[in-house]
Amino acid sequence: RREMRPFGVQVSIIEPGGFRTGMTDPTTVVKGFERLWERLPAETRAAYGHRYLETYIKSTVLLHRLSSPRLSRVTGTVEHALLTRCPRSRYAAGWDARFLLLPLSYCPAWLTDA
Repeated sequence: RREMRPFGVQVSIIEPGGFRTGMTDPTTVVKGFERLWERLPAETRAAYGHRYLETYIKSTVLLHRLSSPRLSRVTGTVEHALLTRCPRSRYAAGWDARFLLLPLSYCPAWLTDA
């Protein structure tokens, strides 16, 4: 974002929280992770243990359940950033993004834009 300033280009960062999309569908994500797990060397699987795999699967399902189905919150934020006369440098879309990113909003841009 900051490297575009010398060219007169203003960039807004839109940081969405958890939203339900095809990319976050737990069935697809878990299948991909299980395929990756099976390709790992046996010693790597043993080091992590089967419990790691089970915990990952449960977490993926829980995060999807907690995610919002209302993608309009993201598209509305994008629309606002594009059409407003004075867009903000950073937007958080969704309650979880606001909750997690609020502390970061008090930090200087050089720290949070890293």
